[in-house]
Amino acid sequence: MNVGTHVSDDCVTEFNKLKLGKQYRYLTFKLNTETNQIVVDQIGQRDSTYAEFVGHLQNESRYAVYDYQAVTDDVPPRQVEKLVFIFWSPDANQPVKQKMSYAAGKEALKKKLNGLSKEIQANDPSEVEEAEMRKLVLN
Repeated sequence: MNVGTHVSDDCVTEFNKLKLGKQYRYLTFKLNTETNQIVVDQIGQRDSTYAEFVGHLQNESRYAVYDYQAVTDDVPPRQVEKLVFIFWSPDANQPVKQKMSYAAGKEALKKKLNGLSKEIQANDPSEVEEAEMRKLVLN
């Protein structure tokens, strides 16, 4: 059995396409428990909506990076864009071992993804509502 969680090179490659190339709106990552490796799960095209992203967060843990854009209420309004790391670990219907494996892999993935500016750790759908994301990005 492998000690520690490994991050697939694809995770970094796709993250850089999101961050530098602005090719995607979001990425989700999952833990392959057989290889103890974090791999790319879903890729959200640049025109994807936040609702589509949340729809991919099911009843299993996931990591995600969302390139969130919001306009401030300032006068004049400013466009704000942040890369937000999301650790989704729903409380319901998930084995404790799986939750612990995801928690253990979080820092390994974050270390590989340079340029993240905010973070959300969510256990309930209300914690990833768009209003919460907007508030986080604008504060």
